Amino acid sequence: MDALLISTLFGLGLLFLFDALVRPQPRPDLLGWLRRTSPRAIGAAAGAAVAFGATGWPAAALAGGCLGAVVPGSISKAREERTRLERREAIAEISSRLRDAIRSGIGLADALARAAENAPRALRAHLRRFVSDSRVRGVPEAAQSFAQRMGDPSADLLASAVATSDRLGSRNLSDVLDALAEATTAQAAAVREARAHQTRNRMSARIVAAVPILLLFAIRRVNPSYLAPFGAPGGQAVLALGLALIWAGYAAMRRAARIEGRAR
Repeated sequence: MDALLISTLFGLGLLFLFDALVRPQPRPDLLGWLRRTSPRAIGAAAGAAVAFGATGWPAAALAGGCLGAVVPGSISKAREERTRLERREAIAEISSRLRDAIRSGIGLADALARAAENAPRALRAHLRRFVSDSRVRGVPEAAQSFAQRMGDPSADLLASAVATSDRLGSRNLSDVLDALAEATTAQAAAVREARAHQTRNRMSARIVAAVPILLLFAIRRVNPSYLAPFGAPGGQAVLALGLALIWAGYAAMRRAARIEGRAR
């Protein structure tokens, strides 16, 4: 029995070794990894330094480092959400322009070129690339690439309508673009209103979480001897537990205010 087990393990080891040697491995993107992790590392170092310099407590330094590491990701996510909303509003505007151009008798290719010239900033580069790709590869393939780059359901509908119109004719394209513009505008307005409520809820969560921490810093500044027990190991453990509970409450409030849904 032992011989069978040893031989099985030896055979599996040889199999894994052979698989590791022959399977192609992607080259590590060190530059990309540094670009992704550098903001978090800098934020963590800055947060830990500020917290430790203000209090001299290791627990506060740890909490400051965790907070500093999270801030860059939150800023980046908020920027992405704002960009996504601007693109959706730009798609609604472009759909309206294409509809008006087609109803006035302009062809689809010329309408796309005119719309790309003065397109909103959030969509200008993508739409100009769409026009240039359509001249080289054709409208259907260019529309598919455009939808993949945008990563938005409204862009998928616009690309599908334009590609279908190029293949079958633009007889009903203006009606489709009209419906798409109205639906996208209404959706963008609803998302913007929901984001405003979400921002208010997040601000409330930040205030609730920041009040005890700011109060602790104020007491530390005014009467350091009052908080002297926190300098002991037991006090540090209690402080770490309190900060963890504050973070858990803040995370729960943010989760309750979160809007579900993705770009697609």
